[in-house]
Amino acid sequence: MLNVFDEAPEGLFSTPAEGLLRLLGGPSLIRIPGFSKPSLFISVLLHGNETSGWNAVSRLLRDRSQLPRDLLLFIGNVEAAAIGKRVLPGQPDYNRIWRNYDGPEAALAKSVLDVLRQEPIFVGLDIHNNTGRNPHYSVLTELDAATKGLAYLFSDKAVYIEEPNTVLGVALREFCPATAVEVGPVGDPASDDRSYDLLQAYMALSEIPEDPGDALKLHRSVGRIHVMDEVEFDFTDDVPVARQQTEDLILTSGVEAVNFHEIPQGFRFGVSHKPLAETVRVLDPAHRDITAEFLETLHDGTIVLRKPAIPAMFTTDHAVIRQDCLCYLMEIMAG
Repeated sequence: MLNVFDEAPEGLFSTPAEGLLRLLGGPSLIRIPGFSKPSLFISVLLHGNETSGWNAVSRLLRDRSQLPRDLLLFIGNVEAAAIGKRVLPGQPDYNRIWRNYDGPEAALAKSVLDVLRQEPIFVGLDIHNNTGRNPHYSVLTELDAATKGLAYLFSDKAVYIEEPNTVLGVALREFCPATAVEVGPVGDPASDDRSYDLLQAYMALSEIPEDPGDALKLHRSVGRIHVMDEVEFDFTDDVPVARQQTEDLILTSGVEAVNFHEIPQGFRFGVSHKPLAETVRVLDPAHRDITAEFLETLHDGTIVLRKPAIPAMFTTDHAVIRQDCLCYLMEIMAG
């Protein structure tokens, strides 16, 4: 499933994301020589509609006749990118296949990691667009000085995750310090520019940046809120009584504005005529059900927060909620 190129195919860097399937034929790992080694590993398009990483890489390689450092470029879900989707129906999330996965895409992940085992890698970077309105932030799977130094190159905000542990960032820990970055919404030129600037900074590195200490505002993911698969849901603030009594779950609209802000006890998540256990659940990093710790249902069916928390990636995108979650819940960590 993996195509490996020892040089960039002709026309690659003038090809938009939707044209990569036609040019490459599938997920591809491409070696692009520079002046020095070891290689910088860059991953783009793990989600096919998140195009800012590819737009920045293609711009960088059009702008430069020679890179300061070798580049090993992984271009992920080009099938989904061809139609502007995060994933195709029946596909797994390409950022959930890198450990403990048994589907057909496990061979793809293994092939990429086998190549990485054959050559030294300096640092790794996985570029994503946000789902929902969030500030720029990095996602860390390690808390060592090197990883935090790289994260601070992008933003003073970072989220440490222990789950899901099947993401590319966890697999990269075998080879090099690495971060994933959330660069802003899909389709926003500023997201492309932010990705481009970050690539320039990574290319200019001669050594790993120092640990920024308390300047990096660290958050820890403590849970994810999932909507049950069989539950129909929508977002609105004005909820007539008739809808409350007939619809499975009506979630509060405008929630993306609270990302990375502490929300208080009593914050209204939504309303349902069903028991809480039949609509949503909160799972901690060990996949334990901690719904009762964070959510409760009032006498009128309103679902509220039981204690303060900081959400991230709170989204109203139905497809993302189905494929991933409604939001993450976080707490602040000491630097």
